[in-house]
Amino acid sequence: MAPRILADRYRLIAPIGHGGMGTVWRAADGLLHREVAIKEMRASPELDPEKREELLARTMREARICAALSTHPGIVTIHDVIQEDERPWIVMELVSGRGLDRVVAEEGPLPPRRTAEIGRQLFAALDTAHRHGVVHRDVKPANVMLLPDGRAMLSDFGIAVSDSEDKLTLTGRLPGSPGYVAPERLRHGVRSPAADVWSLGATLYFAVEGRSAFERATNASRLTAPLEDPPDPPQRAGALRPVLNGMLQPDPDHRLGDGDLDSALERVVNGSGTEDLTPTQLDVSGALAEVGTNPGPARRPSGAAMPAAMAQPGLSSAAGPGRLGWTRLVVSVVIGVVTLILAPLLVEFLASMLIGK
Repeated sequence: MAPRILADRYRLIAPIGHGGMGTVWRAADGLLHREVAIKEMRASPELDPEKREELLARTMREARICAALSTHPGIVTIHDVIQEDERPWIVMELVSGRGLDRVVAEEGPLPPRRTAEIGRQLFAALDTAHRHGVVHRDVKPANVMLLPDGRAMLSDFGIAVSDSEDKLTLTGRLPGSPGYVAPERLRHGVRSPAADVWSLGATLYFAVEGRSAFERATNASRLTAPLEDPPDPPQRAGALRPVLNGMLQPDPDHRLGDGDLDSALERVVNGSGTEDLTPTQLDVSGALAEVGTNPGPARRPSGAAMPAAMAQPGLSSAAGPGRLGWTRLVVSVVIGVVTLILAPLLVEFLASMLIGK
């Protein structure tokens, strides 16, 4: 079967990704002799003319939004938009990388420092978009590409909203993905940079923990969980944990953002943040020193004479002056043992109290 050619220029090679709105193809640009990615917008044959026009308008809007932001290294570059078979196709930069969701699935959770590096790059891309009046609205692991050179790129502005574009609705769908939609968007439909920050926080949580911050049995419960519950306490985040907590605050006014967020992520990257705010041990050195330094009865030098009171037959050494010393030693040992037993229990109690906050 001969390969398909679009606009007498782009030869489709193979699909490299699928999404709710279409398929992404690897393609060859016959004019510039380079490989590109082409996003084919999905349209049902039964789609009525009005909705088809809506799809075309959305595609053109995505292309214009991304084209205006393409100067940023963390945003995929748009090359062209064509229309074939009454469907729009977006020609874009071919990114040689893997989605964050795939990386975590194949290799496991990422270290906190690497996650913070990714967070800084993605926040810089979002900040550029926000300064141009654009909110992404669909920040999630599948829309984050990790490149071999260490860069992280933000893709798929298909449901983004720009102040300079008409506000289009996505017919029959809720914009966003369960577990990655900010509470204010779920409750009031608010579209704001702070909502993108919340979604970025949920994405970084997934990267470092290997699971959603609101893992539930169904999509419906996962979608509504941010309205009802706080995020699950992170277990692997280390120094990144307070940053995630700040990004996932339910109240946008109390959410970490702007320069404070970038500075907090930078501290994690540089290793100057607190590795773990949860106490893991108590200082019991004082109690242990008391046991370890109590000499008890002094040892006699070899060949030294035994005190007369101990040498006399029928007299117990406990009745002599050494009895108090032995009593203190026994008490000290008991105190030390009790301390060693209770200390881990106390640590566990304090840790559970702090983590639960």
